[in-house]
Parts: sequence; C-alpha cells; structure tokens
Amino acid sequence: MPRRLTSGLILTLALLPVAAAQTGTRQPSAQARARMAQMQPVMDLAQTVRLLPELEKNRATAVTKTQARSLITILTALQKPGGVAPNTAGRYLTQIEDRILTARQLTVLDGLLIKAEQEQAARRAQVQSSQGQGRTGVRIPGIPGRIGGAQGQGRPDTSGAASRSPQDSAFNPFAQGPAADALKSYLAVLRKK
Repeated sequence: MPRRLTSGLILTLALLPVAAAQTGTRQPSAQARARMAQMQPVMDLAQTVRLLPELEKNRATAVTKTQARSLITILTALQKPGGVAPNTAGRYLTQIEDRILTARQLTVLDGLLIKAEQEQAARRAQVQSSQGQGRTGVRIPGIPGRIGGAQGQGRPDTSGAASRSPQDSAFNPFAQGPAADALKSYLAVLRKK
C-alpha cells in the first residue's frame, strides 16, 4: 500500500457535497463515486510521474543512478500503447514510493502534490465563477464528463465509457499528448545518469 494517502480523492469526495450545495447541483451517483475511487490509483500514479522531474531541480533530491535504473523499468512500461489497469498502477506506485524513492524525495513530492492540488482547485473555482449559471459540476481527469452537474447540464458522458467493467477501464494517461512527451523527456534524463 502506498505511504501517501490518496489526498486527491479524499479532497474531491469531501468537497463535492459543498460544491453541489453552493451551485445547486446534484451529487454524483454511487456508481460515479465508485468509478472515481476505482481509477484513483491510475490518477495517483500519473500525478506522481508528472512530478518526478521536479526532483531533478535540486541536487539533494535528484534521483541516483540506481534509482534511475529502477524508474526506467517502470516508466518504459507506461509508454506502451495499452491501458494501465488500476491494480497495475497501484503496484507501480507502491514500487516507486516504497522501494525506489527516499523519505526526503517523497516529502518533496508530497509538497509538490499539495501545491498542484491547490492550484487546480483555484483554477476550478475561477472557471466555475466565470461560467456563472453555465455548465456546472466537477471535471475529474480520466473520468468522462462532469460529475454533479445540474439537471440536464454537465451530465457525465453516456457514450458507454462509464459502464465499462473494471477490466475494460484501463487507460494510459502517458500514451499521447503532453504527458507522453514529458515522460519521454524525463526518461532521456534518467538514461544519462
């Protein structure tokens, strides 16, 4: 089990009733909450991997050659086009947090994680206030649609993505786009160690 609490999930679930009360929106269904909880290991892994390059900015927290070799194995597996299942993501996260990184590195990552969550919450609040009575609800990365939208507005995507079984719900946040490019760049840094 990873040492770090899934603070993103806890914060999201804790704030949803407050956000729903303030915007007059309904709360997410039990199915939506279960899907969020199910996908949390993938999102936690994605966030951790996204923040790993920040450790290189300080010589005291930069990964060592031995750590780099271990990380390369995991990060290379993330580049594969197939999805990352939640249980696989959980195992990767456990390896990174419990076997590869030091306590000091984890402390720095946790601080960066908290800062990123605060910035995301501020951006979300700004978007919601600028939209006024427009589209409501909360957008959770990796989960289609918005959760907690008002009747007829901002409902979750019903294209079938939310009704997939847990085995089919694997996705890879590092398969394409900016996250894939950042991962490729970080792997190049690690390979030079």
